[in-house]
Amino acid sequence: MVILGIDPGLLRTGYGIIAVKDKKPSFIDCGFIGTSSSTSFPLRLKKIYDSLSSLIDKFQPDVVAIEDTYIAKNAQVALKMGKAAGAAIVAAANKKRKIFSFTPLQIKQNVVGGGNASKEQVSFMVKQILKLEEEPLADASDALATALCYSSYAQYQDHLEKVE
Repeated sequence: MVILGIDPGLLRTGYGIIAVKDKKPSFIDCGFIGTSSSTSFPLRLKKIYDSLSSLIDKFQPDVVAIEDTYIAKNAQVALKMGKAAGAAIVAAANKKRKIFSFTPLQIKQNVVGGGNASKEQVSFMVKQILKLEEEPLADASDALATALCYSSYAQYQDHLEKVE
């Protein structure tokens, strides 16, 4: 099974792709889609959508796992992050992929063992689990953690909240 994890963000949307065989995850690719704040908002969403669509075409993931947006202190930031997540969801839906979402708490508990884990702890555990030589950048690390979270929860797939 190939899983595409996504950490949505307007400036940087992280992505991480893993394969799982015999319950053992392995690294395929990761990175981020960057947009410029000088570009119009609709064009930034289009870039996220187009880039994720291309990644889905290239890697053919079976499942897309997306980190839920959290309630930010600034409502405008939360709304923009939600729109970036929407662009990711539409890209996956148009490619007819199964889509699941996880809260940051679920991801941290799954990958690190505690919901209060720092980004550094998540990145360290992603490196260990996937046997990477170095820690991935923050957005890519969060996306890989999201993919790893799905791989752990996959055995309970009937109980996962599918994005409809």
